[in-house]
This record gives sequence, structure tokens and C-alpha cells, in this order.
Amino acid sequence: MADIVNAVGCAVRTTYRVGLLPAIPTQDWVTKCAQALSGVADQCMVISLVCTISSDTDRIGVISSGVAFGPAFASPVPEDQRTIALQDRCERLSRLGLNLPPQSLKAGLVAPLEAIENPKSPSPISRLLKDNQATHTLIHIVPISTNATGLCQLNIIGFSADTDRPVARRRLNLLRALHKPLSERVSDALSQVTNPRAWLTDREQGVLDLLIEGHSVRVIAEQLGRSAHTVHDHVKNLHKKIGASSRGELIAKALGHKQHPGQQIVSDPVVLPFSGDQFSEMKPANVMARPLRP
Repeated sequence: MADIVNAVGCAVRTTYRVGLLPAIPTQDWVTKCAQALSGVADQCMVISLVCTISSDTDRIGVISSGVAFGPAFASPVPEDQRTIALQDRCERLSRLGLNLPPQSLKAGLVAPLEAIENPKSPSPISRLLKDNQATHTLIHIVPISTNATGLCQLNIIGFSADTDRPVARRRLNLLRALHKPLSERVSDALSQVTNPRAWLTDREQGVLDLLIEGHSVRVIAEQLGRSAHTVHDHVKNLHKKIGASSRGELIAKALGHKQHPGQQIVSDPVVLPFSGDQFSEMKPANVMARPLRP
């Protein structure tokens, strides 16, 4: 019962964090996503990758990576060392070693690692998590663009070795619930990330933050110690990268406001249960809402 109550709190916290993710491709976007998803459980670790995955050859090309840990994740290695080592290993990944179900790269995937891995041949991801004493690993694939098959965000969530299996099972359902809001944020921010110039530079991000606060180019130049001409060039680059024709549209898009909300259609992901679970348990209850009686 205690973990059920905790799971509800984790769901609220993580949904809130996902909603705060930038709607544009900032340099730290993937790290912020990992930090948001680390809210699913205090005892979890999260690896978030923006990558290309080939379903035919099992090859993976990592574009960007982020790592985060829940406050109760148990490890004898200091967090800073873990983060650096994990990111280095993640960015050198060249293959997944997983049996991905059909459509998972187009519709998305929510599954325990054990359901898509050959038990006789541990995957590089499995070895990565084992080295960090993580267990009950969950895999979440979020397609980034329907125009580029295989371009996706891959989230890998592992739990401390002392975590009970029911905890991971409930977080699997939470990831399924988070798939749509996260997909929408991913699509807004990362649809052009295969182009290295699509990512905002740190300086452009700083200028944009000050624009959002309502400052003029002259004031921003004074605060950053740059010429107004240099700041104006940054603003022009921001317009190009974000696809805005006016200052108001630039700020609106940066804040995640859509000109035509509701047009994006997010497919239901492929969902696989833990071994021994009934697939029907993974489906939400079909309950009709009833009006309250006075």
C-alpha cells in the first residue's frame, strides 16, 4: 500500500516535470528529460538518449545523452563519477542487442528489458545497467519524427538492486501513461536534431531566456557584455532555428505554445508486460465517468 501511494506521488511529480521540458532543442534538453523521468521512483537511474536505431541491423547512433539518478538510488560510486562514466559509455554504443517488436520504432515502445532481450546473450544495455547495480530495467522508445524512421528518444530506467519487482511493474504502467505527453514534447523540441546546427548554443539559450523575461536587445547586450549587433545576430539565429517570423511567435514557441493545438496525433505505444504477467493487466480499466449527484 505504501508504494501505491508513493507511485501516485511519483506520477504527479514526473508528469509535472515532463510538462516543463523545453519545447526547443537546448543543449541540456536530454539531461533535463532524464532528470524529469528520474521522478518515477526515488531508487531509479535514468539514461536518456536521442539516437537513430536501425531495425534491420540493430545499429544505434547516439546523437545526445543525459543521465540522472533518483535520490535513493544505491551505489558505492559517487554520482558525478557515475554520470560521466555512463555518458561516455552510452555515446560509444554501436548496437542494441535487442529484439524490438514490429512498429516499435514508429509507434513507440514501453517494455521491461527482459521481454525484448535474449537471456542467453545479454545486450550492451544489460551489461551497462548491471555494472551500475541496477535491476528490473524498463525500456521506453519515443519516436521523434514520422518523417525519419528510426530517429527516436530511448529512455532506459533501472532500479536499485533491493527494489521489489512490483515497484518496477507499477512504473511500467506509469511510463505508458507518460508516453503521450512526453511524445508531444519530444516532437516539438527534437524534430530537427539530426542537423547539428538545430541545437541552440549556450549563448543563444542565454539570449532567449532574457527575451522571454521581456528585455530588449539593448538591455540584453548590456547584461551579457556584448554589442547590440552581436545580440541581434543571436536573435536572428533563434528565429531561423525555432522557425518564428516575429518576436512574439519566437517566445510563444519557446514556451511551448502551439499555433494549432490538438493537430498532432500520437500513436499508442507497443506495450509488453513482465514475464508471468497477463497482458490484460497492462490495459487501463474501461470505466465511464459519471456526473456527481447533488
